[in-house]
Amino acid sequence: MLGELAELGLMLARDLAVQARAAEDADEKVALTAAFQKTSRAVRLTLALDFQLERQAARADREAQLQAREDLAAEQRSEQRSARLAEDAAEPAPAERQKARVRGVLNRLLWTEAEGDRDEFDILMEDLDARLDEVAEAEGFADLPIEALAQRLKADMQIQGALVVTTARSLAAANTAQPPLADTG
Repeated sequence: MLGELAELGLMLARDLAVQARAAEDADEKVALTAAFQKTSRAVRLTLALDFQLERQAARADREAQLQAREDLAAEQRSEQRSARLAEDAAEPAPAERQKARVRGVLNRLLWTEAEGDRDEFDILMEDLDARLDEVAEAEGFADLPIEALAQRLKADMQIQGALVVTTARSLAAANTAQPPLADTG
């Protein structure tokens, strides 16, 4: 509608300009020139308003697209965060817990066997993981005593050193207070 209004105003301004040039009477020429100026100003304002509205619509579209992208990114971050929390909350399988415990028991022995060489330690850990994967396929693996599994793997891998297994019972015994001596009474 603004375009049509601007077009009509432009046609009127053209007609007024032609009439003002053709007018021979000074008062008529002044009146036509004033009407031309008002009409041309109305056309300019109409065009400016049309341009401003188009610019605002384009800005609103850009902002809507930007907001949609931000909303999508926030939703993806939220989904990723939820997936990570679900992974963290997921209880590992009993066989995986058992393997982790045996790995923890043999960790220090493997480091000592590697004599502090990181590459050698990594090779020994890979060997241990392969052996654990193989043993884990046996029925009842998760129920076997950790100490027995660790001793068997230690022997299979021909690792030297004393195997120290710390259990909840041994920790509890070490953390209990000793009874007072009879003569300290």
